[in-house]
Amino acid sequence: MAYLDLTPMLQAMRARPSEFEMQGTYLRHIPSHHLLNFDIWGNARVHARCDCAMLDVSREQSEEMKAAIAAWKVVYWEPHLAQIEAEKRAAKINREFASHFRPSLWQKFLALFRREDQALPLLPLDDEPAGTPAATGPAERVRATRQSELLTN
Repeated sequence: MAYLDLTPMLQAMRARPSEFEMQGTYLRHIPSHHLLNFDIWGNARVHARCDCAMLDVSREQSEEMKAAIAAWKVVYWEPHLAQIEAEKRAAKINREFASHFRPSLWQKFLALFRREDQALPLLPLDDEPAGTPAATGPAERVRATRQSELLTN
């Protein structure tokens, strides 16, 4: 009986492990879209849109593929998944950290009015001499100081 030779897939798995991924119980070769899984008797089955799926895999190569997948998972796939999770966790932490430094909605709202105060300087009233504060409170003194700075520039 003619069998499908899995040697090229085994070699690619060892040489270029990043070309493979797990999709549920299936091993997927990303560039070719070939899938491989095992039936209830432990025989490897190739699923593809080409004639590659027409032949069965020998029992010996099925066992070899099982061992290769187990090694690939330990050496490449599980660390790869851990790295992806670590990157997601770091991105989440960075977003949370950045949120601690964003102004609150209340601060943003107040900033709108502060900008308007800075853009529109206070002008002295006709009956008060220039440079004299209109009131004695600290906010009025700051506005009068800003106004005098604007007028001198």
